[in-house]
Formats: sequence, C-alpha cells, structure tokens
Amino acid sequence: MFRCSRVRVFGRDSVGVNLVFALTLSFMVLQLPAASWSQDTKSATPESPKKEAAPAPPPFINSRDGAELVMVVAGEFKMGSENGQADEKPVHPVKLPGFRIAKTEVTNEQYGRFMAATGHREPLFWKQSRFNSPKQPVVGVDWEDAVAYAQWAGGRLPTEAEWEYAARGTDGREMPWGSGGGGGRGGGRGMGGKAVADLQSNNGKPAEVGSLKDGASPCGALDMAGNVWEWCADWYGRDYYAQSPAENPTGPAEGKQRMLRGGSWGYPSNVRAPFRVPERPDSRSQYIGFRYVQDLDVSPP
Repeated sequence: MFRCSRVRVFGRDSVGVNLVFALTLSFMVLQLPAASWSQDTKSATPESPKKEAAPAPPPFINSRDGAELVMVVAGEFKMGSENGQADEKPVHPVKLPGFRIAKTEVTNEQYGRFMAATGHREPLFWKQSRFNSPKQPVVGVDWEDAVAYAQWAGGRLPTEAEWEYAARGTDGREMPWGSGGGGGRGGGRGMGGKAVADLQSNNGKPAEVGSLKDGASPCGALDMAGNVWEWCADWYGRDYYAQSPAENPTGPAEGKQRMLRGGSWGYPSNVRAPFRVPERPDSRSQYIGFRYVQDLDVSPP
C-alpha cells in the first residue's frame, strides 16, 4: 500500500499529486501480466496454411485412337514471313478461334487401329522395317487417307492457318522453339537437337514421335519441325495471302495441289513454320504423314 505523505509544492500540500502518481503506477503494474499474456497468445496462434497451386488439368486423350491433344487458345498472329519465299508474303494478321491439335503426328500404331476398325487400305511402305515401327509417324498416306483417318478420330485436318499458329504462336518466331537454328538426329545439320532430320537418303527414316521435346511449339505440340511433312486441309494458292480473309481462312475454293507443312527427316533446311509446300493430293511419299485437329465443341467419339 502506497502512503500519502504531505509534500509542499509551490507552497501548497500535494497529497492529491502523490495519490494520482500512486494510482497511475498501480495501473501500469497491473497491466504487465495482461500485456505478457497477449503477446504469448499471439505467438501461439498457428499461421494459416499456405494454399497449394492448383494441379494441372489432366491431358486431353482421344479414346478412339489414344492420341493426346493440346489446347491452342483463340488469338491473333502474323501469318507468313518477309524472309521467306514469294508465296509466304505478304505477312498478314489472322484471327482464329480456339481448337485442339494432336500433340504428335499420327503413328503407325494408331493408324493400325483405324485400319482394323474401318478396313481402310494399308499405307505405302507399311511392311518396310524402316517405316513401320509402332511409334514412328505413319507415312505413305495421301491426302484422302489423312482426311479419312481424321474423320474417324472425330477431327479434321488443320487449315494452313491453324497449323502455322500452333507451330509458332503469336511472337513471330520462325521455328516452333524460337527464331533461331535447331538441330537434328542422325544426319541432321544445324538444328541443335530440336528438329528431327536424317539426311541418309538410302537408309534414313523418321524418328519415333515426340523424340525431341526441346523442339516443342508454344502450345506444346511436338515434331512440327522435321520428321514428316504434314497434310493440311487447304488447296494451294500462290497468291492467296494477298486476298486471305482476316478471320479463320481456309484457303482457295479449288485447286490442283494440297498443302504440306513442317519439313521432314529428308529435308532439314525447310523446317521453318511459315514454309509452304504444295503437293498433289494423291502423293504417297515416305516423307509425308499428318496430324489432326478438333474443334472445341466436338467431343471425342
């Protein structure tokens, strides 16, 4: 207990002053445990658990042929190249809706399922060991063969615009992995392990699909530079780019040649994404295969 003594301050008794001081000091002392308890309580409060990143969506698998398809989001890109051939010009903007594209080219294994289900004819080279490994891309198929397979799988062949957009994205790159050189497999030259090429014309062959993952395009598609040329839906028009519509172009209404894209194991110098090659639709070459696309409103069969 604090005593209230008399102290004269400025000539007056200061009992009241001492009383106020004593009460204030008592209040401060009484507050110490509460303050300590408050701090302990705060330190004992567990932190909120950190939210984990949402898991990546599962891959989209077509149950009919087992193909994985990757998403290509709707967008706009510059189609063509000022550094390429005459039929790659003029560079022009193109808008496309979203779609799915097969991650790799159609394989012999997948094409075998198609033949067993439909009775479709065998590709050329089907019985040659250089070209009939299950995971190699199917070759020796003409444009009609590719169309028939795509329809059976619940899809269609890509347009030139869709193929190029999936291969190069929106930043103007010339190669699926960027605007630079690449590299090859076997006899390939100057492509740094990202494109698939084999210049041994006598015994060269396509690689198994998906062999070079460093060559993935912006949407995640593989083998879009080299391995095999890929059929597209369009007729060829040398001057088509000068009159191409700005949204979802599908090529000329008629023609004599269909379009190939992507280069092949025998042509490593022509693997730029904008590079265009016309070909007779009945051609069945060891350098030609295909992949397919699906519209987003279409479910696998």
